Amino acid sequence: MKTLNVGKILLLCAFAIGLTSCGDDVYYTMENSDKKLCDRTWVDESETNEGAPCTYQLKFFKDNNKGQELTITYDEGGKTTVDREFSWRWADNSKEALRMTFPDGKVKYFENVWVRDHYLSGKLDGKIIMMTDASYTKN
Repeated sequence: MKTLNVGKILLLCAFAIGLTSCGDDVYYTMENSDKKLCDRTWVDESETNEGAPCTYQLKFFKDNNKGQELTITYDEGGKTTVDREFSWRWADNSKEALRMTFPDGKVKYFENVWVRDHYLSGKLDGKIIMMTDASYTKN
């Protein structure tokens, strides 16, 4: 009788271990890629420290690894636009960080990058941002 109980317990443990190993490996099915990142306009709507509306946009182009950073702020003086080109590359094969190099030699790192169908998030210049694909937000 004790042998039967021990056998049941061992069979139950083997079954439980087998179930935990059957799931998809989510990490590999959610990898970042050039296809998900490039040829879209990523937009973040926020406010400056003074409370003025601010639009921040990033575009990444796959063909030449160039990109565009556009910042639009509104204040009492009107609208201020800063438009800068950069070259970009993934920091390493994990594709979890981007290195953006500007013509003046300044380098920005976009860390902990997550690219999904319509969302791009990560830490840029020490600030966590979540951007939306501009074509997704249009009605």
